[in-house]
Amino acid sequence: MENAEQIFLARLESLRNDYIGQFPARIQEIQADWLDYKSATGTAKDDLLHDLVRHAHSLKGSGATYGFSTISQLATQLHTILANVLEQKTTLDVQEKKQINILLKNLKKFEFQNNTDIEFSPPLVTLNTDEQPTAINESLLLVMKDQKDADTVVEQLVHYGYMITILKSINDLNETIQSINPFAIIMDVSYCEAFDKLQFNENDIDIPLIAVSELDDINTRLKSVRSGAQHYLRLPIDTANLVDTLDSISSRHHEEAQRILIVDDTKSLALFFEATLQSVGMSTCVVTDPMDVMYKLLEFNPELILMDMYMPGCEGQELAAVIRQHESYVSVPIVYLSSEMNRSKQLEAMRHGGDDFLTKPIDPNHLITAVQTRTKRYRALRAMMVTDSLTGLYNHTKTKELLDHDLMRCARTKSPLVFGMIDIDKFKSVNDTYGHPVGDKVIKSLSRILKQRLRKSDVVGRYGGEEFAVILYDTNIVDACRVMNEIREHFALVSHHADDIEFNVTFSCGLAAYPMFETSSELNEAADKSLYLAKNDGRNCVKVADMDCI
Repeated sequence: MENAEQIFLARLESLRNDYIGQFPARIQEIQADWLDYKSATGTAKDDLLHDLVRHAHSLKGSGATYGFSTISQLATQLHTILANVLEQKTTLDVQEKKQINILLKNLKKFEFQNNTDIEFSPPLVTLNTDEQPTAINESLLLVMKDQKDADTVVEQLVHYGYMITILKSINDLNETIQSINPFAIIMDVSYCEAFDKLQFNENDIDIPLIAVSELDDINTRLKSVRSGAQHYLRLPIDTANLVDTLDSISSRHHEEAQRILIVDDTKSLALFFEATLQSVGMSTCVVTDPMDVMYKLLEFNPELILMDMYMPGCEGQELAAVIRQHESYVSVPIVYLSSEMNRSKQLEAMRHGGDDFLTKPIDPNHLITAVQTRTKRYRALRAMMVTDSLTGLYNHTKTKELLDHDLMRCARTKSPLVFGMIDIDKFKSVNDTYGHPVGDKVIKSLSRILKQRLRKSDVVGRYGGEEFAVILYDTNIVDACRVMNEIREHFALVSHHADDIEFNVTFSCGLAAYPMFETSSELNEAADKSLYLAKNDGRNCVKVADMDCI
């Protein structure tokens, strides 16, 4: 089987061969425009000049990108002459026309064989052929001496949707790991030394280890670290702390693919950039017609836009200005990727909404690093803007925005949707009795259960205080009611702790379905009224809205 590097290099080689095969037609198109330009007048002549400049600009970047620097050198000379005429609003003199004829002739007779300046090499970063994030495996392995401690952990974690296997003998550890492939191991510290001595290298096993013990001295903790444990928890285990730890492990290992929108009218270049970014696991969307960008923005929801400067019908800086007019995309990074070398023009383009400027041709490693760095920064800033600091869920504003987005998708796909409002019962009493820090733990506990037990495609948001909202896309009201009742029942069984006191909490829920309620405001009002009915009907229940709710 081919490895990731071989697949990547084969794909680039295929793109290069396509480029070579299409090159004669491209030169023929430029020559035809050049002949028409020489005999044209008025606006037709101006339009042809714009086309010639764009063709030359495209060749400047694409030639060297595929290893043919001579093509880029000839195209650069052609672009310099034509762009100067365009900018200065002058006409070509006899010498310039002669020079253009020579350049086009040299491009036409260019021999690709033995004229390659570079051989493709894979990026230095780790390659990954998977374009989609790996599905999360919720299996956990418990290796604990005390059966009562193990049973307590299982009893609580099952409410969060984890599948748990208890192992009583470390002798069976290797075989069990191979069988269930857990995403984490919770192990009594007394077993850690034996665990460290087991041979897993040949099976390439790298599973996070959580050590647990009744002791909290430095020697015991050091023993766990030397055995490979990344985390350490005291017995009896506080469920909230354990779920915190599992959340941190899960988020590190299952980060979603970065979404990059590539806007370039030169298809051969767009596909080259796509292949490079996909080779390290990024998700990409290519747009070769700038007039299609707004539709793709809504559909793809990119985290970075990689954009050429010169395109037919709409230049990059104009398109950037249009994108920035939309509030949803004000903070999305726009990085120009162009063969434009004039620094003044680069700065002018960035003034219209761009964040950075990369020049063609670009080394794949440079492109990957530049895109990864900016996308990670965007994610960090975006998380601060759209998520609730306590729970990590979407905040009120972002949840409403996503509801509007999903309703537009429902209208387009004719899919059902259910919107739900959730409120923790008698939460004021929890705060008054046990204190606000304990109340915060209860809120975080519900947020985790909602995230764990709902689909990754569902939206979970914190509306404020002890109130939550869920958006269940492509779900009918019967299924939504069943799922929310299951979650309600599990949450009611979760044990919360305040010092030595153990207590339970419930929640009430109101649901409203699209298309019975067509707008976000109607859904919100109907779900809120249903929640009010659930509260009045004794709490700890789910109510479904009908048309009387608006």
